[in-house]
Amino acid sequence: MKNLVVTDRDISTDYFQNSVIVNLNNIHYSSCTGGLTCLKCEGACYFKDDMSIISKWTNDCQLIIYITRVKYGCFDIPFKKMLERLVVNQEPFYTMVDGETCHLGLSQLRKKLLVIGYGEATDEEKKLFKDILDDSTLGYSYSSVDAYFCEESELDEVLRTFGGVDLG
Repeated sequence: MKNLVVTDRDISTDYFQNSVIVNLNNIHYSSCTGGLTCLKCEGACYFKDDMSIISKWTNDCQLIIYITRVKYGCFDIPFKKMLERLVVNQEPFYTMVDGETCHLGLSQLRKKLLVIGYGEATDEEKKLFKDILDDSTLGYSYSSVDAYFCEESELDEVLRTFGGVDLG
């Protein structure tokens, strides 16, 4: 797989024709229990649900696009729930990266991450969101991490603008 788009709302498939589009509202996945058994079992999660394949796709793609509502400077609940389950894509031990302690990502494939945050967010909330994004991607093999913000009413136009970014 080349590209993955994960969204918390319905979007037109015309925008990202060369990507697999996952709408978090249309899949079945459980919340992480925090037991970290997955780190002890070579990335095998206790839950056998749709996140098993999404985790694999996340490791195998070159471009990941997240489309999420920004709430109080954070990912909205469906996204946070999904991101917590991606802990299976991390190595079980800690290492130092740029002076920070973190788990390294299992995938050695260099990839790009584009996050499109929509909703009414203040400048302070946008800064908080970017800080959380930077902290949560530390240790993964991203060649770039970019965040773009817009109002919900502007989202279709923004997606039209970014549509085709998955062409390579």
